[in-house]
Amino acid sequence: MINKAIEFLVDENFVYAKVLDYFGVQFYQNRSKTLSEVCLENNLDEDRLKYLLENNDKKALSAEELKKYPARLIIEYLKHSHQLFIKDRLPYILRLINDIEQQEPSDMIKDLKFVMPMFVEDFIKHIHEEEDRFFHYVVVLEAILKGMKAPSDFFFGGNNFSIQEFALHHGDSDDEMNGIRGITHQYRLEDIKDIRLKVILQELQQFDHELIHHASIENQILFPKALTLEKRVHILLSSNSSLN
Repeated sequence: MINKAIEFLVDENFVYAKVLDYFGVQFYQNRSKTLSEVCLENNLDEDRLKYLLENNDKKALSAEELKKYPARLIIEYLKHSHQLFIKDRLPYILRLINDIEQQEPSDMIKDLKFVMPMFVEDFIKHIHEEEDRFFHYVVVLEAILKGMKAPSDFFFGGNNFSIQEFALHHGDSDDEMNGIRGITHQYRLEDIKDIRLKVILQELQQFDHELIHHASIENQILFPKALTLEKRVHILLSSNSSLN
Protein backbone atom coordinates (compact mmCIF):
# COMPACT_ATOMS: atom_id res chain seq x y z
CA MET A 1 0.00 0.00 0.00
CA ILE A 2 2.70 2.47 0.98
CA ASN A 3 4.22 2.43 -2.52
CA LYS A 4 0.94 2.77 -4.41
CA ALA A 5 -0.07 6.02 -6.10
CA ILE A 6 -2.76 8.03 -4.25
CA GLU A 7 -5.09 7.98 -7.24
CA PHE A 8 -4.88 4.18 -7.41
CA LEU A 9 -5.59 3.85 -3.68
CA VAL A 10 -8.60 6.17 -3.81
CA ASP A 11 -9.95 4.42 -6.88
CA GLU A 12 -9.57 1.16 -4.97
CA ASN A 13 -11.46 2.47 -1.93
CA PHE A 14 -13.08 5.92 -1.91
CA VAL A 15 -12.95 6.11 1.91
CA TYR A 16 -9.16 6.50 1.68
CA ALA A 17 -9.75 10.00 0.31
CA LYS A 18 -11.46 11.03 3.54
CA VAL A 19 -8.72 9.57 5.73
CA LEU A 20 -6.15 11.58 3.76
CA ASP A 21 -8.34 14.67 4.04
CA TYR A 22 -8.34 14.26 7.82
CA PHE A 23 -4.56 14.72 7.71
CA GLY A 24 -4.86 17.76 5.47
CA VAL A 25 -3.91 15.93 2.26
CA GLN A 26 -6.13 16.63 -0.74
CA PHE A 27 -5.96 13.45 -2.76
CA TYR A 28 -6.69 15.08 -6.11
CA GLN A 29 -3.70 17.40 -5.73
CA ASN A 30 -1.39 14.46 -4.97
CA ARG A 31 -2.86 11.82 -7.23
CA SER A 32 0.41 10.80 -8.92
CA LYS A 33 2.42 10.60 -5.69
CA THR A 34 2.83 7.44 -3.65
CA LEU A 35 1.52 7.21 -0.13
CA SER A 36 5.12 7.11 1.09
CA GLU A 37 5.95 10.34 -0.74
CA VAL A 38 2.88 12.08 0.69
CA CYS A 39 3.84 11.01 4.22
CA LEU A 40 7.36 12.32 3.76
CA GLU A 41 6.21 15.67 2.32
CA ASN A 42 3.61 16.22 5.03
CA ASN A 43 5.60 14.81 7.94
CA LEU A 44 3.05 12.04 8.56
CA ASP A 45 3.66 8.76 10.39
CA GLU A 46 3.55 6.07 7.68
CA ASP A 47 2.54 3.28 10.06
CA ARG A 48 -0.29 5.27 11.67
CA LEU A 49 -1.68 6.42 8.32
CA LYS A 50 -1.45 2.90 6.92
CA TYR A 51 -3.26 1.55 9.99
CA LEU A 52 -6.09 4.09 9.64
CA LEU A 53 -6.45 3.35 5.93
CA GLU A 54 -6.70 -0.36 6.60
CA ASN A 55 -9.10 -0.02 9.55
CA ASN A 56 -11.55 2.64 8.43
CA ASP A 57 -14.73 0.55 8.34
CA LYS A 58 -16.94 1.21 11.38
CA LYS A 59 -20.05 -0.93 11.65
CA ALA A 60 -23.20 0.76 12.87
CA LEU A 61 -25.19 -0.81 15.68
CA SER A 62 -27.89 -3.14 14.41
CA ALA A 63 -31.59 -2.59 15.02
CA GLU A 64 -31.69 -5.68 17.22
CA GLU A 65 -28.96 -4.26 19.44
CA LEU A 66 -30.61 -0.85 19.71
CA LYS A 67 -34.03 -2.30 20.62
CA LYS A 68 -32.52 -3.41 23.94
CA TYR A 69 -31.61 0.17 24.91
CA PRO A 70 -33.86 2.67 26.71
CA ALA A 71 -35.10 5.64 24.69
CA ARG A 72 -32.63 8.12 26.21
CA LEU A 73 -29.62 6.03 25.08
CA ILE A 74 -31.05 5.64 21.59
CA ILE A 75 -31.44 9.42 21.50
CA GLU A 76 -27.78 9.87 22.49
CA TYR A 77 -26.77 7.45 19.73
CA LEU A 78 -28.85 9.38 17.18
CA LYS A 79 -27.53 12.76 18.37
CA HIS A 80 -23.99 11.47 17.93
CA SER A 81 -24.88 10.51 14.35
CA HIS A 82 -26.34 13.99 13.82
CA GLN A 83 -23.04 15.56 14.85
CA LEU A 84 -21.10 13.31 12.50
CA PHE A 85 -23.42 14.26 9.64
CA ILE A 86 -23.26 18.01 10.34
CA LYS A 87 -19.63 18.46 11.34
CA ASP A 88 -17.92 15.74 9.35
CA ARG A 89 -19.74 13.99 6.51
CA LEU A 90 -21.62 16.86 4.86
CA PRO A 91 -18.87 19.54 5.12
CA TYR A 92 -16.46 17.09 3.49
CA ILE A 93 -18.85 16.34 0.62
CA LEU A 94 -19.59 20.05 0.12
CA ARG A 95 -15.88 20.85 0.03
CA LEU A 96 -15.26 18.17 -2.60
CA ILE A 97 -18.09 19.53 -4.75
CA ASN A 98 -17.02 23.16 -4.42
CA ASP A 99 -13.38 22.33 -5.25
CA ILE A 100 -14.25 20.89 -8.64
CA GLU A 101 -13.38 23.44 -11.28
CA GLN A 102 -13.75 22.49 -14.92
CA GLN A 103 -13.64 24.59 -18.05
CA GLU A 104 -16.92 23.04 -19.16
CA PRO A 105 -18.58 21.57 -16.04
CA SER A 106 -21.12 18.81 -16.62
CA ASP A 107 -24.79 19.30 -15.80
CA MET A 108 -24.34 16.93 -12.86
CA ILE A 109 -21.60 19.05 -11.30
CA LYS A 110 -23.51 22.29 -11.87
CA ASP A 111 -26.64 20.78 -10.34
CA LEU A 112 -24.76 19.43 -7.32
CA LYS A 113 -23.10 22.81 -6.72
CA PHE A 114 -26.55 24.41 -6.75
CA VAL A 115 -28.58 21.79 -4.84
CA MET A 116 -26.25 20.50 -2.13
CA PRO A 117 -25.88 23.77 -0.12
CA MET A 118 -29.68 24.07 0.05
CA PHE A 119 -30.02 20.41 1.04
CA VAL A 120 -27.47 20.82 3.84
CA GLU A 121 -29.20 23.95 5.15
CA ASP A 122 -32.60 22.22 5.23
CA PHE A 123 -31.08 19.05 6.70
CA ILE A 124 -29.47 20.94 9.60
CA LYS A 125 -32.74 22.76 10.26
CA HIS A 126 -34.56 19.42 10.36
CA ILE A 127 -32.03 17.98 12.82
CA HIS A 128 -32.30 20.95 15.18
CA GLU A 129 -36.08 20.76 15.12
CA GLU A 130 -35.97 17.03 15.81
CA GLU A 131 -33.61 17.40 18.77
CA ASP A 132 -35.30 20.47 20.25
CA ARG A 133 -38.86 19.12 19.99
CA PHE A 134 -39.08 15.33 19.59
CA PHE A 135 -35.96 14.25 21.48
CA HIS A 136 -36.65 16.75 24.27
CA TYR A 137 -40.24 15.50 24.56
CA VAL A 138 -39.14 11.87 24.91
CA VAL A 139 -36.51 12.72 27.53
CA VAL A 140 -39.17 14.56 29.56
CA LEU A 141 -41.51 11.55 29.33
CA GLU A 142 -38.81 9.33 30.81
CA ALA A 143 -38.14 11.90 33.53
CA ILE A 144 -41.84 11.89 34.48
CA LEU A 145 -41.91 8.10 34.77
CA LYS A 146 -38.82 8.22 36.99
CA GLY A 147 -40.51 10.74 39.26
CA MET A 148 -38.08 13.50 38.32
CA LYS A 149 -40.80 15.70 36.80
CA ALA A 150 -44.50 16.13 37.56
CA PRO A 151 -46.74 15.04 34.63
CA SER A 152 -49.27 17.77 35.43
CA ASP A 153 -46.62 20.50 35.12
CA PHE A 154 -45.65 19.19 31.69
CA PHE A 155 -49.00 18.41 30.08
CA PHE A 156 -50.87 21.39 31.51
CA GLY A 157 -48.00 23.75 30.80
CA GLY A 158 -48.92 24.38 27.18
CA ASN A 159 -47.07 21.41 25.67
CA ASN A 160 -49.01 20.37 22.59
CA PHE A 161 -46.35 18.25 20.86
CA SER A 162 -47.74 15.34 18.82
CA ILE A 163 -45.53 12.32 18.11
CA GLN A 164 -47.89 11.15 15.36
CA GLU A 165 -47.90 14.53 13.61
CA PHE A 166 -44.11 14.81 13.82
CA ALA A 167 -43.75 11.29 12.40
CA LEU A 168 -45.81 12.26 9.34
CA HIS A 169 -43.15 14.78 8.26
CA HIS A 170 -40.21 12.65 9.21
CA GLY A 171 -39.51 11.54 5.65
CA ASP A 172 -38.82 15.06 4.34
CA SER A 173 -35.03 14.55 4.24
CA ASP A 174 -35.44 11.36 2.26
CA ASP A 175 -37.67 13.21 -0.22
CA GLU A 176 -34.86 15.71 -0.73
CA MET A 177 -32.37 12.89 -1.22
CA ASN A 178 -34.58 11.68 -4.08
CA GLY A 179 -33.56 14.79 -5.99
CA ILE A 180 -29.87 14.05 -5.46
CA ARG A 181 -30.40 10.45 -6.55
CA GLY A 182 -31.95 11.78 -9.74
CA ILE A 183 -29.15 14.27 -10.42
CA THR A 184 -26.52 11.55 -9.97
CA HIS A 185 -28.48 8.83 -11.81
CA GLN A 186 -28.57 6.75 -8.61
CA TYR A 187 -24.85 7.44 -8.02
CA ARG A 188 -23.90 5.62 -11.22
CA LEU A 189 -20.14 5.46 -11.76
CA GLU A 190 -20.10 4.16 -15.32
CA ASP A 191 -18.30 6.48 -17.73
CA ILE A 192 -17.13 8.75 -14.88
CA LYS A 193 -13.46 9.55 -15.52
CA ASP A 194 -12.81 12.26 -12.92
CA ILE A 195 -11.59 10.60 -9.70
CA ARG A 196 -12.97 13.49 -7.62
CA LEU A 197 -16.45 13.05 -9.04
CA LYS A 198 -16.21 9.31 -8.40
CA VAL A 199 -15.40 9.97 -4.75
CA ILE A 200 -18.26 12.48 -4.48
CA LEU A 201 -20.78 10.00 -5.89
CA GLN A 202 -19.58 7.25 -3.57
CA GLU A 203 -19.64 9.57 -0.55
CA LEU A 204 -23.18 10.66 -1.42
CA GLN A 205 -24.28 7.05 -1.79
CA GLN A 206 -22.69 6.16 1.55
CA PHE A 207 -24.39 9.13 3.22
CA ASP A 208 -27.70 8.06 1.67
CA HIS A 209 -27.30 4.55 3.12
CA GLU A 210 -26.43 5.98 6.54
CA LEU A 211 -29.43 8.30 6.41
CA ILE A 212 -31.76 5.40 5.57
CA HIS A 213 -30.35 3.38 8.49
CA HIS A 214 -30.65 6.42 10.77
CA ALA A 215 -34.28 7.01 9.77
CA SER A 216 -35.17 3.34 10.27
CA ILE A 217 -33.87 3.52 13.87
CA GLU A 218 -36.11 6.52 14.52
CA ASN A 219 -39.15 5.11 12.73
CA GLN A 220 -38.97 1.49 13.85
CA ILE A 221 -37.43 1.80 17.32
CA LEU A 222 -37.57 5.31 18.82
CA PHE A 223 -41.07 6.30 17.69
CA PRO A 224 -42.70 3.11 19.09
CA LYS A 225 -40.77 3.49 22.37
CA ALA A 226 -41.81 7.14 22.57
CA LEU A 227 -45.48 6.26 22.03
CA THR A 228 -45.26 3.63 24.77
CA LEU A 229 -43.70 6.15 27.15
CA GLU A 230 -46.41 8.70 26.31
CA LYS A 231 -49.15 6.12 26.96
CA ARG A 232 -47.62 5.22 30.34
CA VAL A 233 -47.44 8.88 31.33
CA HIS A 234 -51.09 9.44 30.38
CA ILE A 235 -52.05 6.41 32.50
CA LEU A 236 -50.02 7.84 35.38
CA LEU A 237 -51.69 11.22 34.96
CA SER A 238 -55.17 9.64 34.90
CA SER A 239 -54.35 7.59 37.98
CA ASN A 240 -53.17 10.65 39.87
CA SER A 241 -56.29 12.58 38.84
CA SER A 242 -58.63 9.84 40.08
CA LEU A 243 -56.88 9.82 43.46
CA ASN A 244 -57.49 13.51 43.80
